[in-house]
This record gives sequence, C-alpha cells and structure tokens, in this order.
Amino acid sequence: MPQQVDLVNRALQTLGTRTTVTATELAGNATNEAIQANIAYDNVRQSLLRMAPWDCAFNTIPLTLITAVQGTPENTGPIPATQLWQKGLPAPPWAYEYQYPADCLRACWIMPQYATGFAGGVPITTAVTGGTPSFWSGQPVRFKVGIDQFVPVIAATVVSGGTGHAVGDIITLASGPTTLAPIGAPAQLGVLTVGGGGAVATVGVVSVNRGETGIGGSYFAQQPNPVAQGSTTGSGTGATFNLTYGPKGDQRVILTNQEFAIMNYVRDVTDVNVFDDKFYAALSYSLGAALTMALTGDKALANIAVGMANQKITEARAVDGNEGLTVNDVTPDWIRIRGVWYTEYYSGPYGFGYEWGTLWPAFG
Repeated sequence: MPQQVDLVNRALQTLGTRTTVTATELAGNATNEAIQANIAYDNVRQSLLRMAPWDCAFNTIPLTLITAVQGTPENTGPIPATQLWQKGLPAPPWAYEYQYPADCLRACWIMPQYATGFAGGVPITTAVTGGTPSFWSGQPVRFKVGIDQFVPVIAATVVSGGTGHAVGDIITLASGPTTLAPIGAPAQLGVLTVGGGGAVATVGVVSVNRGETGIGGSYFAQQPNPVAQGSTTGSGTGATFNLTYGPKGDQRVILTNQEFAIMNYVRDVTDVNVFDDKFYAALSYSLGAALTMALTGDKALANIAVGMANQKITEARAVDGNEGLTVNDVTPDWIRIRGVWYTEYYSGPYGFGYEWGTLWPAFG
C-alpha cells in the first residue's frame, strides 16, 4: 500500500533527480530532501484539496449546535420587548450558529435534515421549511463561515467516575436548559482509562479546533465545576468532571438559518490510500513543483513542473466531476435570482454553484 514517502519520491522525480528518501529519513528530517518535503507537504496537500469538491475527500456530518436565536426550540426563553443583539446569539441576520468541523478544509453546502422545522411546522425564516419530510427533499440553504469568541476547555479531571463506561467512549458534557440563554457547545471528553465497574478514571479533551490539540467546547463563559455528563457514545452514566479553561479566543463557526443543519465539506484527508489515482498524480506534481524550487532554485524548471501539475489537476477535476450523475440543464434567470441553482430534483446541489478555484500558481 502506498505511503506518504512513496508520494514524496514520486514528487522528487519531477526534478529529474535519482535521489530518493526513506520513511525513516522523512520521519527524522535526516536529509535536505526530507526537510524540504516535510515543510511543503501538508500545505500543498491541503491547498490542493481546497481547490475542488474532490470525491475522495467529500464528507457529510450533522453540525454541532452552539446557539440559536430566541423563539426557536433551542432557545425558548422569553424575548424582552427591547431585545438588542449581543454575544451569545448568532450574528445577524442568521438564526443558528454551529461549530466548524475540526477536519474541514472547505465548507461546500448546508443541507436540510430529514426531520426539520420548528414545533407546529411554523418557519421563522424562508430557509426553515417546517414539517417533517420522510426523505431529503430540499435544496441547499444559505450559510456563512465566520468567527466567534469562546472560552475553551483545555483539561478535565474526574470528580465522580460513574458506572458502565469503557475506554474509547466519547462523553459530551451537559448543556443548559433551552429556557435559559445558551451556554454554547459543551466540551467532549474521551475516556482514556476506567476502573472497577466501568468508573471513568482519566479523560482527554476532544479537540474541536483545527490544529489545536486538546481544545474542547465552545463555551460563552466558564461553567461552574463540577460539570455533569450529558450523553455518551457508550452506555455509561453518572460521571462528573472539573474543567480547566483557557483564555477566550477565536473559533470558526457556521452561520445559517437551517435547524438540524447537515454540512457537505472537503475533509482534511491524510491517508494517501484514500486519494483517487488522478488526485494522487496531481498532488505528486504539485509537490514536485514546490520541491523543484526549494531544492534547485531553478524557476524555469519549477514552472515546467507547475504546468504538469495543472494538467493533472485539470484531468483529475474532469474525471472527478463526471463520476456521478451530472445534469447540464440551464436554470432560467427568474429561478436563479431566487437562489435556486438547479431545476431537476435528482441533480441535487452537486452540479451547480460551486467555485472550483484556479489552477496552481506559477513562480513569478
């Protein structure tokens, strides 16, 4: 099975060099080729993944709710007559704020859930249709990526271990009642060790931020300790924890008017065996272009490599875009102006409305 070192060695062929690196050299930065490959690899891979909704990196998850406007089922507290917007509510004009997935490189679409709509089927925005369809039947809804400021959890200790837990369980801490102002998205804790009767002994914080290990939750303010278990992926109950908080800082968020939002996004895939063959080739040439400049300083040779990379990117996009049902109907202007990108139900949102980005830039 191919490994990262195989992709790096294929990229080195772009230079016309007969030098290769071993997995040990790459892991230990033991040669100049290994050092330069390690500097460039993740940036090139992630940049290329962001350039298209690649099938080999396309993921779908239900988003984790942080907060909602008053009047929604998630925030049923009384609305003061002189209510003004403040932190703790989604930024105007949006109704819902969700966590940005930790492995997301590019958000593509927000989709309605199977069961969607407020109690009684009365929508407060045009994006929330009300009712409960038996299957997915809606077009993608508008959303915006932004930032909000939260107090993160950086560590947790066990106060009461509860019972029935197992190593590997993910515990989501308790949230506040919907009749009060939202506290944000509770932290998640991974069970590391257990004692007798399945009592939790030690836990680790599940990271929700890209590139920040052990940064959990999206709390608007510190919660009083101890904090109780809310739900778990296992069957354990009764655990409580003391939380340690870091300073308030920025986190990316998803803003939308969709209740129970599902997001389609490009995931940060690191396993080279998951890559489509043509994406693999495009990545090797793109990395080869970066290594050509880093190792030789030859701009002309590097730009030749960029040209080969762009040819492979174009080929990969064509195959990727055709791997599925594609409908080329032209949507009339009077429909598009209402935010609809397609006219055929079965085409869904996947053939229209996505910016595929530019090709790989040449060295100036």
